[in-house]
Amino acid sequence: MNTNNKYIEFKKKRELGDILTDTFAFLRQEGKSLFSILMKTCGIPFVLLLLASAYYTYSSSNLFDPVSISNGEMFNSGGILISLFLMLAALLAFYGLLFGSVLHYIKAYTDNKGTIDYNTVIQGVRKDFGSILGLGALSGIIIFFGFVLCFLPGIYLYVPMSLVFAILVFRNVSVTDAISESFQLVKNEWWITFATLFVLGIIIWIISMIFSVPALIYTFTKTFTAASEGTYANPAAMVDWVFIGLNAIASAAQYALYVITAIASAFIYFNLNERKYATGALEQIDSLGNDS
Repeated sequence: MNTNNKYIEFKKKRELGDILTDTFAFLRQEGKSLFSILMKTCGIPFVLLLLASAYYTYSSSNLFDPVSISNGEMFNSGGILISLFLMLAALLAFYGLLFGSVLHYIKAYTDNKGTIDYNTVIQGVRKDFGSILGLGALSGIIIFFGFVLCFLPGIYLYVPMSLVFAILVFRNVSVTDAISESFQLVKNEWWITFATLFVLGIIIWIISMIFSVPALIYTFTKTFTAASEGTYANPAAMVDWVFIGLNAIASAAQYALYVITAIASAFIYFNLNERKYATGALEQIDSLGNDS
């Protein structure tokens, strides 16, 4: 059980800057409590995802091996395809559990005015895990085909698809209803939602690049040394266990930053929901009537 007196109201209208500011304010305020939940729900999938990512990095090194390219052996072993499948499967499980955990935490937070019952959150994640997995796979396929058909439809579809998990958790609807309602929610609000996601994406990218610096420095140093010694003949040799380890650290930071996206999606959802239906304002009016 966690109780916080500095309650942040989710159910109200916000501008772009307010959404970003309150996202990081909530993370600072509830970070310790939230990450204790995430360790229980996402710890094992997170480790499996890192292992799968490291295996994919190792397997894909053949793409740069001139001997494998000349012999046509890049995909013969199937290692790259297997590692890619394992990484995508682990990513889907981790992504679903992380979003489910964060959003159910926020649901408990808003329902109880800042008081969190950990068992309620974990039970909610377990209940919706199958639906979240299916929703994640379906929304991913929709976005993928949007980008395949043309780049712009992919961007257009990404905006409503970014809210489907919040709709599923907060409205307790089915997978198909969550997708359908996401388009209704962003109707006439697409541009401001896109702008919010775009700015948030830039911020997260900048943060993730900080953790990528060690791998970039190591790669540059090793490449420069090999070139100066005249031994730079096989780019695949750059992918050693040190590089894989540094790349795993960068990947871990990138995956952990999904927490920010999940929190922001809740603020975006409540902002759009308030603009269209004013449910938060109506709840406040009802509570005032009950108090009187």
